[in-house]
Amino acid sequence: MNQKLRLAKLKLRRFWYLVKWFIQFKMNKIQSYQNMEEMKNNSDFKPLILVPHADDEWIGNSQILRKKNATVYYFQFLGNNYNETNKQVRLSELKNLQKEINFDLVVSSSYDEYSDLERLISTDNFNEIYIPFPIDWHEEHIKVNTIFQSILSQLENRIKLYFYHISVPFPSNIKGSFITLTQKELTYKSEIFSRVYQSQYNTPISRLNYQARLNAKGKKIYACENYAELSFEEWTDLLKFVEENYSTKIKPLIHYIDDLALIREKSNQVYLDWKLNK
Repeated sequence: MNQKLRLAKLKLRRFWYLVKWFIQFKMNKIQSYQNMEEMKNNSDFKPLILVPHADDEWIGNSQILRKKNATVYYFQFLGNNYNETNKQVRLSELKNLQKEINFDLVVSSSYDEYSDLERLISTDNFNEIYIPFPIDWHEEHIKVNTIFQSILSQLENRIKLYFYHISVPFPSNIKGSFITLTQKELTYKSEIFSRVYQSQYNTPISRLNYQARLNAKGKKIYACENYAELSFEEWTDLLKFVEENYSTKIKPLIHYIDDLALIREKSNQVYLDWKLNK
């Protein structure tokens, strides 16, 4: 009986969120992005996507993976479930996505040192590198920034950096680019996620889709994937701010991700606090 009651409560909660997100989307009281330009589709560019967890690459970069000759570097981070079974399941799911979409995959062999990533960047002539945006409640998304910043600071070549978001949308006044998603492409993205990432059945795909739709507010498109653009110096300064204020300003963002409007307000506030702190 207790199990049935828990399942009933879970279904009711999920239904409530679907209704809430639908209403918030229809009310449409969210600021549009004024400083986002459509990304040029240069298929000759070689992008590298840095991925903390298997599924982040698809949530944030589905169209980059589909339309460019991308390489994915997978850190094999596992959140709060570091056991060998989960590690193999997540890697297997990412490899299944690789078969579906066809991209190069490099898997980190260590949690302690990343010389393989440094060699990859130094030798493969990437034009673009995609990395999770540091204003994010998940410590392992921030950890990828810290690792990569340390590597990049040792290199002379300043590669173009793009930042993708996962569960925390970008501040409304940030400069960046977007890639259009048609209704068909967004549906396909959801279908692929559900089929490939079966271990992540609790991922709120509907919420992510509504955020993609809201990303397109003010544009004559159905939805889009957004990318923030920061210089190396700006990124370094923002990352320092995030690390220093993680417990007070960044970690609490997790409490707002299920509210389409409030999470954007909180993201705006953190970004403004950083700007005022500079």
